[in-house]
Amino acid sequence: MHELSLRPYPGRLYLAGSRAEFEAQYAALFGEPPTAARALHRGRFAGREAKDGAWTYLVWASSPHSLAHEIGHVVLDLFDWCGIDPRSGGGEPFCYLLSQLLLDAAGAADAEEREAGG
Repeated sequence: MHELSLRPYPGRLYLAGSRAEFEAQYAALFGEPPTAARALHRGRFAGREAKDGAWTYLVWASSPHSLAHEIGHVVLDLFDWCGIDPRSGGGEPFCYLLSQLLLDAAGAADAEEREAGG
């Protein structure tokens, strides 16, 4: 599991490497199992207060386009939580954070591949 920075916004975001890791980390972070997922789901996102009181997001995606979709949900939810209209400034704050998170996720995947000897 990798943590991605939501800077300059509050909260934290974890990226799970598989559906099984998402489910295990969900239970560890939030103290209960996730709601049942359909087998067709190619990704999941959750955002809520964790057991330690910190606002926390958890994402799993099976492909790059699913990751963009799930992280888009995170950014929209985060902006709603902060009272920010994602359309403000021509959507630039939304687009900037989305692209930064996708770059960070790609970097985490590259580092994981290097560690595995790939």
